[in-house]
This record gives sequence, C-alpha cells and structure tokens, in this order.
Amino acid sequence: MPVINIEENIKEIYRKMREMSIELHRLEGVVKTFEGFKKGGLTTIDLPNDPNHDNNQPELESLQENPE
Repeated sequence: MPVINIEENIKEIYRKMREMSIELHRLEGVVKTFEGFKKGGLTTIDLPNDPNHDNNQPELESLQENPE
C-alpha cells in the first residue's frame, strides 16, 4: 500500500512556493527594466548577435597541447 509522508509533502510545497516567489520577483525586475526602456523612448533593441541563433560562429581552438 502506498504511503504519503505528510511532513515531507509540507516541506516540498514550501520549497516550491519559495522558488516561485524568487521567480516572481525576478520577473517583476525584468518588467520594471523594460518599462524603464519604454519610458526612455525605446521601442526596440538591436542586439549584435541573436542569442537564439548560432550565427555560424567558428569553434574556438584549444590552447592545450593534448586536448581531450
């Protein structure tokens, strides 16, 4: 018969709530940053490289004599 540990469930739920709270605060900070950009008159931001695209960058060579 399956057994549920009540104390462990309570601890796990509190842990998840703390993680969610941290994530919520992080997102609030990001929103405030973008609202500041908007208030400053920005409508777009030009990035030098698309972080979601490889951009066909060459692979760096190792400086080690015998790289693994």
